[in-house]
Order: sequence, then C-alpha cells, then structure tokens
Amino acid sequence: MKSVKYSLFFILLLIFAMPLQGAAQKMAVITKVRGDVQVRSSQEKKFKDKAAIGRILSDGDEIKTGKDAYVVLIFLDDKSQVKLLENCSMLVQGEKSGAGLDKELAMSHGKLKAEISAQRRGEFKIATPTSVASVKGTNFWVISDATTGDQIIGLSGLVELLNLLSGEVTTVGANQTGNSSVDGEVNVNPTNPEDIPSDEGEGDGDQPSQLRIEFQDANGNIKEIIIDYR
Repeated sequence: MKSVKYSLFFILLLIFAMPLQGAAQKMAVITKVRGDVQVRSSQEKKFKDKAAIGRILSDGDEIKTGKDAYVVLIFLDDKSQVKLLENCSMLVQGEKSGAGLDKELAMSHGKLKAEISAQRRGEFKIATPTSVASVKGTNFWVISDATTGDQIIGLSGLVELLNLLSGEVTTVGANQTGNSSVDGEVNVNPTNPEDIPSDEGEGDGDQPSQLRIEFQDANGNIKEIIIDYR
C-alpha cells in the first residue's frame, strides 16, 4: 500500500475528482469528532458506524450526534465547513450541476454552525422541516426545533430564508437573527448575543493534525492518502 503526503487543499480536490465506478457522489470528509457520533450509509437502513476522522461522506449518507458530542465536516469541492453540535441529525445530499455541485443538508433538528465558501458554481442549501436557508458564501448558525421552528443567526454575509408553509422569504445579514415559525411567520431582528450558541470544540488542542484516508483506485489498488492540516 502506497502512502503519499499532500496539502489539505490539494487532497480535497484529489478526492473530489477520483472516479469510482458506480459510487455515490463524494461530498465531505470528517475532520473532528467528539463523543458519540454515528453515520448511516445511504446503502444502510440503520446507523451502524461510529464516525471517525477521515471518513468520507457521500450523497445520501446521514450523520447524528449524541449528548455532549459534536462533529466537523469539510466539503470536498469548496472547503466549506459545517459543525453539528449535540443531539443533531443531518442528511447529506448533493449532485453535479454542470461544472459545479449542488449541495443540500437536510437537518431534522439541533444546532449547526456553517462557514460556507463563496459558491461560484452550484448551490448550497440547508433544509429543515420548516425552512430552507440558501447561501452563496457566509457564516451563520442554524437552530432548529420541530415544535417551534428555526432561527438563523447571521455572523457574516447574507442568508436567504424561506418558510416552507407560507412561502415567505427574507434575508438575514450579519448580526441579525431570522425566525421562521411552524405557523408560517418569518421575521428578522437584531441578534441578542446571549442567543448565539457556544462554539463547542473551538480551540481544542487534542485533535490530530493529520488524516489518513485509504481508497481504492480505478485499477483496484489500495492507496493511503496522508493529509497534514491545522
């Protein structure tokens, strides 16, 4: 088995471009994990795998976090980063759109922090049972509750927030909080700093700075990629 070292940016492009016959679209790689985090492959009906650093998530895979857990994903095509906090569940979906990739994260509940790179090609959406947030390049929090609705807390850039019941749309900017309720109401207000979730895991010193990913190339050879990152 061959091992090769690359920079994180180069390796994400390499993984994204690797042709795998009959494989689902590769979407993201897990770069940080704490606590009970599980993954359900698109080919499985139940959660069977523990999330591990270096695990590649493909279209149709689902990930969920338990109590006091979190997980960080980096998307392979544009280095966008998403962090799921505890008791959160999310389905990862994506498909090629011309030269780009349309990405949609279906979040059933919980808290999520998104740092989305500028989307020059393709779309990036985060959907809940109540709303759809469409982004082009921004940082924000999503807090989703099935009984009350959603909060979008803007940190930078702009987020377009659509309520699925009423069809109402609003734009959420930096230092603003958009509310989308289960009864169809949508509004935007200045953010109360006390409403911003704690960014768990920020500055963790116990996370490795190297990923090792095994893959099988088109000729059936097993290779290992070593990713050094900060």
